[in-house]
Amino acid sequence: MYTDGRYLFRTAETDDVKVLWEMEKICFPKNEANSFEDVKDRVEKATEDYLIAFDQVNGKIAGYLSGIHSSSDCFLDKFFTDASLHEKGAKHCYLLSLEVLPEYRGKGIASKIMERYLKREEERGTEKVFLTCHAHYIPFYEDMGFEHIGTSSSVWGGETWEDMVYRI
Repeated sequence: MYTDGRYLFRTAETDDVKVLWEMEKICFPKNEANSFEDVKDRVEKATEDYLIAFDQVNGKIAGYLSGIHSSSDCFLDKFFTDASLHEKGAKHCYLLSLEVLPEYRGKGIASKIMERYLKREEERGTEKVFLTCHAHYIPFYEDMGFEHIGTSSSVWGGETWEDMVYRI
């Protein structure tokens, strides 16, 4: 756990699953949102790859970042739906969801979550952190130190994605 005063940054717990799934439906269009079962499975199998920003003033989750570790060299759509692919201790982390509730947006929370997540991955010995995003988010992630490596092979949600990597 880590706190910056107002926000407590922590891993996910089983009791968080319903809230995390509700956030998934708020923060992503239907074609890109994970199912309740997929969120639950990831929390159960890769809880250490979640980082939640819990608002201690309002007593609720403001945002979170989730991922999965794998020795794969490329982003796989199966990471979203098959938590059994999580490999504890693998040197690559694949980010799956960065979510901030609408009422918390524009306050730097996404950046705080990402900054803390990347620091934690460095402490864990992760070598590369990968993500996919829509093209309009490339500058946002570049400002955090990610490198755009091209159009992704991902077709998650029937969309076009861009691959990015952060080298630790």
